[in-house]
Amino acid sequence: MIKWFSKLNKKVTFSLYLPPYAPKKGVRLQQKHETTILINPRTNNQIADGIFANKPGQYWIKTADCTCVAFVGRTSAGIVHAGWRGLASGICQKMKSFFDEEIDVHVFPFAKKCCYEFGKEEGIKYFGKSYLTKNDNRFYLDMDRILHDQLGSNISLSKECTICSKDLASRRGNKKGFNWIKMEISDI
Repeated sequence: MIKWFSKLNKKVTFSLYLPPYAPKKGVRLQQKHETTILINPRTNNQIADGIFANKPGQYWIKTADCTCVAFVGRTSAGIVHAGWRGLASGICQKMKSFFDEEIDVHVFPFAKKCCYEFGKEEGIKYFGKSYLTKNDNRFYLDMDRILHDQLGSNISLSKECTICSKDLASRRGNKKGFNWIKMEISDI
């Protein structure tokens, strides 16, 4: 398990659990690579890719190669599952708009440009040529740059690539399971 804390709000903790872990309590979503964000959900299996909360609870996002982006303000927090479709559709900017205060943003491990092979036409259509790197006639998507451009430079990004890592789940790396990220808001 890997933890991340924000200096802005001591009531919020984020934890990354590696496969084969599966959460037993807390709110889990049916993620569909869309831009729906729920506010303080209390029931499981609702269709959404993000949670904004200002009430105590445990809220979960699962990833394999997609990003999990954590947002923390002084009075609230948010967590989103954002693959290339979510990034192209603006889910991170949508979550950021829920905050009217200073925020910390952290991105958990995801597929990096070293390994994230991506179609040239799709890459140009959704992000522009500058976000693609060509190597041996293959194109790779730079989600680090996309996230920085969408959210600003004041974010922290994990350096780990889910495809390269031996421990993290990755669909593209043919590793089973999910990386589960818990956002926990305490009431103390």
